[in-house]
This record gives sequence, structure tokens and C-alpha cells, in this order.
Amino acid sequence: MNLFENLKMSLSSILSNKLRSLLTMIGIIIGICAVITITTLGTTLRSTITTTLNSLGSNLIGVFVTTRSESYYDTIDTVYTADDLISYSTLEELTQEYPELRVAAENPIGNASLKNSLGKDLRINLVGAYNGTLDQNGVRILAGRMISMDDVSQKKHTCVVSNIFVRQYFKNDEDPIGQKIELIAEKNGLSYEFTIVGVSTYNSMINGALSSNEDDTVTPVYIPNSIAREINNEYGEQYEFGWVLSYDPKTDGKLAKQHIKDFFNEKYSTNKNFMTIVQSNQDTMKIIDVVINIITIFVAVIASISLIVGGVGVMNIMLVSVTERTREIGIRKALGAKKTTIRIQFVTEAMIMCLIGGLIGLALGLFNGFLAGVIANFVINQIPTAKQVLGTITMVPSIPAIIISIIFSMLTGVFFGYYPASKAAKMNPIDALRYD
Repeated sequence: MNLFENLKMSLSSILSNKLRSLLTMIGIIIGICAVITITTLGTTLRSTITTTLNSLGSNLIGVFVTTRSESYYDTIDTVYTADDLISYSTLEELTQEYPELRVAAENPIGNASLKNSLGKDLRINLVGAYNGTLDQNGVRILAGRMISMDDVSQKKHTCVVSNIFVRQYFKNDEDPIGQKIELIAEKNGLSYEFTIVGVSTYNSMINGALSSNEDDTVTPVYIPNSIAREINNEYGEQYEFGWVLSYDPKTDGKLAKQHIKDFFNEKYSTNKNFMTIVQSNQDTMKIIDVVINIITIFVAVIASISLIVGGVGVMNIMLVSVTERTREIGIRKALGAKKTTIRIQFVTEAMIMCLIGGLIGLALGLFNGFLAGVIANFVINQIPTAKQVLGTITMVPSIPAIIISIIFSMLTGVFFGYYPASKAAKMNPIDALRYD
């Protein structure tokens, strides 16, 4: 008997007892449905988090000061001194040694006001910036350039505005590069004049959703952080516990991270109490990915237990089927059917039954994932903050999980169908023909 005949007989047997076959498949359907639903949700969650982190800048690296020993605070009264912290001048030295690195930190200093070219009042958000701040905010330069390290060190009155600000301020399609704007900082009430050196995109995830009237949207204006510190009445060397750096996307991220580690390991080699740790956004993504994978696999394994229950149901029905078809088996063996032929016939029937159940479970699992996506997007749309951060969630089915689930459902049929098939194959044809 060839494969086609086996498939035809298996389908005929399943269709002749539709309700019984469907009830037998319930365990398989529930198991596959649960696994596909869970893996789809896990894959979607991982994709959403990755997209969100990438929108904040995938080429970010943080360097932080930490103690060399966990027991340090238990044995010494003093904490950080200026020598233990990371100074801005140290970062300047780092970026000079490795030009592909940029300082991506920012220093929000509050709102400011100014009048546009038509005399209308505008409110903006002043942000102290460095040459890599836009990397952290997930935006890019559309025209001109970003704030440079020279702008910061020489305290130049330069600024970078968003494309939204350009439309708010310039009403006659003027070229903003090189234009001067005069604003009043709410922090100290003083007036400052800045020259626009660059225009950036506007990131609603970071800067907030656009107002229904674009002219009412408060946009960021990036100025050298040295000027921002003066507005904040901060002078002298700048020391921080940690800094955010970025690297040129054309540069290998691992190499950039290693350069930072080597640089600060040398700087802190003589510091007995403190050292630095370096961590990139990619490291964070890997940790999140591992956690989500572990949870997804753990829950999926629990859900797949129902496949075992379904497999037992398949074995039970196949044993009943073998009993009901004893005379058929006897006639076939009397006509010369081999044990292998009988065994393959019943294994094929069990495998087809599980495969059909697996396909139904797959369809239900994908539907559940789609439904979960619709519900999630509905909830997110009701929360403006969540909408800004997460955007629209797109469900992402796990292709490997789909393939593995279908294969596993077929293997379940083979495993639990083998014993009834072997029982049928071992029947004595004479006894089988006498069975009533």
C-alpha cells in the first residue's frame, strides 16, 4: 500500500467519525493553540521593546562609577570625591582619543519663550546638549550640524532646533541655518541670543505628541551644555556619577565599547575604592531578550502538557478503532498484508489526526495573537503616554514556534499511535476473522 492510499484511508476513517475525531483532537488543538498564542505574545513583546529601545538610540553606551567591593560602604565613612567621579574634561580627552565616540548626555533646564517672525509668542524647552545628544533622543539632523564639542568648550551661543520649530518660527520658508533667535529663559528671566546651526527631526516619543494646533507644540531647542549650566547658575568643572556616550553607527559597537572600557580602566587603575562599568543598549536588549525567551519557553512548556493529554486521547481512540476494525484487519492480513503495512496504516491515521488538530490549533493561536494585538492597541490609544512610547503594536508570530508545533503534533501522533498500530499488526488473522 503506497502513501497516497494510506492517506486516503486515514482521512476516510477520520471523516466517518467526525464528532469522535474532533473530540479526540481537542487536547492537541488546545495545546498547539496555547503554545502559538504564548510564543506570538513573547515574540511581539520582544519586538516592541527592541523597537522602543532603538527609537531611543541603539548606539548608546553608558559608563558609570561603582565601588570595587560591595562591602565598601560598610568599612568607610566617606563616599565619592571629585577624583572618583567622571569629569567632562575626561570625556573631552576620551573623544579626542577616539573620534568615533560622542557625548550623548543631555541637561533639560526648563522652558523659555520667544516671539516668531510674525510677533507671536512661542514656548520652547531648552536642553543642554553635547555632540551626541540627538543619538540619545532618537532624532537626526535634517540640515546643518549638531552642537559640537568646540561649541561646548568655547561656550558658543549656537543652537539646534526641530523641523516643527522651523515651521512655527519662520513663516516665509526662510533658510533657518545661520539665523539668530532671541529667547528669555524662565529659569532666570534673562535674554539670550543664539545662532541656529542645525535642524533636527521631532521625536514625539521623547518630546511629546504634537498638539492639534502645531503652533502650540512645545519643541526642544538644543544649546551647548556649558551655556545651559550658566543659565542654571552652575560653574566650574562638571563631575557626574555616570555619562551616556554614543558612537558613529558606522563603527563596530563592540569595538567602541572596548575603547571606553580600556580608557576608563586606565583612568581608574590607581583608584582603590572605585571603578567604572560600561554597558551598552545592546547589552540591555540581550538581557531583555534572554528573560523574555526564558519566560516564553517556560510557559509554553507548561501549555504543551495538554499535548500529552491529547496524545493519550489519540491512543485511546486508536485502540478503540483497532478493536472496531478487527475483522477488516483480519481480512487484509488474510489477503497478504504485512505487519509493517498494517502498522504504517494506523500510525498514519494517528499522525493525520494530530496534524489536523495541530493546524486547527495553529489557526486559533494566530487568531488569539491578532485579537490580543487589537485589544493592546485599543488600550494603548486610550493612554497618550503609552501611545508616545510604544506607538502601534504589530503582532509578530514566531515562525520557528509554528514549525516546531506542527512537527511536534505529528510526532505526538507517531508516538501515541505506535502502540495501537503495533497491536493491530500483531493480530492473528484467523482470530481476527472470528471476531464478532
